[in-house]
Amino acid sequence: MSLFTSPAVPALLREMNERKVLDTLRAQGALHAAEIARINGLSKPTTSVILRSLVDFGLVQEYFPGADDPKRARSVFEAIQDIHVALAIDIGARFIRAGVSDLHGNVRSQVSIEVNKLDLKSILKTMHDAADKALKEAGFSIKKVNALVVGAPGVVDQITGEIAIAGTITDLDGVKLANLVAKEFGISPLVENDINLVTLAEKVKGHGIGVDNFAVLSVGSGLGAGLVLNGNLVRGHRGAAGEVFYVPFGDPSDTHRSSTNPSGDRISEMASALASKFPQSTLQAPYTTIRILDAARNGDALANEVVKQEAQRIALYVATISSVVDVEVVVLAGGIGRQADFFLQPVRDFVSAIVPFSPRIEVSTLGESSVLLGGLDLATSIACDRVFADRAA
Repeated sequence: MSLFTSPAVPALLREMNERKVLDTLRAQGALHAAEIARINGLSKPTTSVILRSLVDFGLVQEYFPGADDPKRARSVFEAIQDIHVALAIDIGARFIRAGVSDLHGNVRSQVSIEVNKLDLKSILKTMHDAADKALKEAGFSIKKVNALVVGAPGVVDQITGEIAIAGTITDLDGVKLANLVAKEFGISPLVENDINLVTLAEKVKGHGIGVDNFAVLSVGSGLGAGLVLNGNLVRGHRGAAGEVFYVPFGDPSDTHRSSTNPSGDRISEMASALASKFPQSTLQAPYTTIRILDAARNGDALANEVVKQEAQRIALYVATISSVVDVEVVVLAGGIGRQADFFLQPVRDFVSAIVPFSPRIEVSTLGESSVLLGGLDLATSIACDRVFADRAA
């Protein structure tokens, strides 16, 4: 029997059309049957059968807006938002954030809890507290959660959920976080690198919209990158794609990359090293990132010199990414990258001087919740897939 005469083909086409209709309703909201048919290129009878099936399964509701007599009104169809919900958690060095979204991708709640200790037991407890608070604020119980995504620093094994090179949160090194989270929440999670989630957020809500090839360079307490090539997130063989900190600039024996690393600790070190050359500076120790950037915005000479060197360091990594994968856009994110608006032009100028084809360089506008937003988008997609798989089963 050929593929085209197999009885599985009509069933597969039906499932594909049902998913197409459901995705249309989620993206565009309430629609009349004729509009759904036109948008998806389906006949009216086929659309009617699909809608009835989705209504019967509880994925779509039919109603008659503004009509006293439903028999004389045109019905409207709408995807039901909260059959299940998606949950995302962001494990950061200072805060653990949690959020809930419905199946339309609407964010129903976001919470953050400051981290007092970074040992594994405290991290898991704070994750649980943040998730409970987010679910309570959204008005749902954990039983409603159909997908959970956890964003964490480091290289994540997509099969085992084990984390390597977790940076500032050393207690996560070598931990199979997926197993621990599943035990804690009773839900099998997807654990993803935090910068990859920022990249997914940019793809859907930021500078990556409509861009097939772009990168996110996150500069903050650490340094990392996320890559989208030909429209797809790139993780690499071990999940280590984008670990640009290990690019061997300068002295290869300098494992701290002290001459090129643009992260927060290195900014402070730069300020300390340069302070004696700027006796008129009002910038005082301790030289924190926030103090340095605020002083630079106010024209302090020492801070301006530090920021100039910071722009050069960031430019080295932007140029490296551009040279290797030829992206159209590089988005600066992270605690420092998000504040690069006032030294963005120097970064652009330095990159243009280094490489022949400079990408467009932008500053992320998604804020401190960018990891969480990417996690919620991914969790919503997974939840929708699972709901539809239950329908097709």
